[in-house]
Amino acid sequence: MAGTIQAKSQLAKLGLRAAKEHSSDIYVYAGRIDEKGSEALRNEVLLARRSEKAILILITTGGSGSAAFKIARLFQTFYDSFDIFVPAHCKSAGTLLALGANRLWMSPFAELGPIDAQGLQRDELGVLDSSLSTRASLEAIMETSFSFFNDSVVNLATLSQGSISFKLAADICGAMATKIMSPLVAKIDPAVLGREKRGLEQGIKYGNQLASISGNAGEDAVVSLAQDYPYHGFVIDFAHAKTLFRQVHRAEGTLLALGNELGDSIRHASEGDIEIKTLHKTKLSNAKEETSHGTPDIPDGFPEMSDYCGPPGETYADWLDEKRQANDDRTPAEDLKAA
Repeated sequence: MAGTIQAKSQLAKLGLRAAKEHSSDIYVYAGRIDEKGSEALRNEVLLARRSEKAILILITTGGSGSAAFKIARLFQTFYDSFDIFVPAHCKSAGTLLALGANRLWMSPFAELGPIDAQGLQRDELGVLDSSLSTRASLEAIMETSFSFFNDSVVNLATLSQGSISFKLAADICGAMATKIMSPLVAKIDPAVLGREKRGLEQGIKYGNQLASISGNAGEDAVVSLAQDYPYHGFVIDFAHAKTLFRQVHRAEGTLLALGNELGDSIRHASEGDIEIKTLHKTKLSNAKEETSHGTPDIPDGFPEMSDYCGPPGETYADWLDEKRQANDDRTPAEDLKAA
């Protein structure tokens, strides 16, 4: 018990020190990215925003691309500058979220991953499959078919010593290739293929929108993250991340020490739990309890947030309009007053 309290105290001290050194609000999101986590983090930002800059410490195996997009737009909207620190794994939807950050900080053992879409395997309960797997299967079938056809036509025409023309050889070998490959092609569900294609296009669209605001990656990098890797679990380390993102830095000093103190959060994230922390402040003495809607009230004495209080809506359309686009000429406080 004493060890746990001491660890929490050390984490709080490092959080406050890092917030001061980087002049930033510091948040932790550890766990699967989903709508519930997105709304919880939104409420935390509404209560805890103190600076014009923010650092999100992100630990995740992935999740919902839509929720990742909302979280990135949340920080882009309410902060002038938004960084992400990756102390461990930040895969799939986490990497999509990272495209919205102005800068990335990575620990020596941090890793990103492809942003390809995932879905449940057909006739399998709880087994996820990647769009990269289906694409690789199709490519393998096509390559094998063409190779079999070409080799068979040449061999048949050559070994027959001219008694079989190339046209007849092509007809014979084409029929053989079709008979062999048809059962394999039949196992690929067109509905799944279409769904994965839409998911891939969604990831690229979200990624391009976020990167166009952050300026930290180009469209070619976004497409590469979605399509150019052999499988979903591919490791993108610091050196490789520097070829994709324009601003990637090694975490050092207080920030690195802070990441090292998040061992429990890293473990919980791997187990599927969601943990959200605010490290740049202590609890406000005048903070009210949650309302009947489950949404914290904005405390008194915080006028720049008081105009943006209310239960979470079904969508974020009310603050993702043109009036609140990030990196414009207005400050976040002016954005909120204009809402």
